[in-house]
Amino acid sequence: HPVKKKIRIGITALGIIILCILLKLFVIGEPVDGAQLSYNITQNDATLELQVSATESAVALKGWKIEQEENNVFISTKKVPVSFLFSSGKHQTSINIDGIENVYLGGQIIWSSK
Repeated sequence: HPVKKKIRIGITALGIIILCILLKLFVIGEPVDGAQLSYNITQNDATLELQVSATESAVALKGWKIEQEENNVFISTKKVPVSFLFSSGKHQTSINIDGIENVYLGGQIIWSSK
């Protein structure tokens, strides 16, 4: 029956669309800017001890990237809803700041040697 085939195709397409939305929301996430994060920095000689947490509730942070470009360090992450896949809205790291002028978190400067 052509009508049943069209219904199956429609349901399959709807299922794929819902799956893509759920993947974007719960797995891929969206970039976080510095205003959505709170942080605490402790400097020990040439090392920064950085503790970061999400300011929103029920948000997990994932996909941490720490990149150095010339004398600057850029830290970025993505946020997703808390789930069995990602459950922590906190992150802790150490950064070697020997020769570093600025450290950015989510596009905002959080430390400067000047």
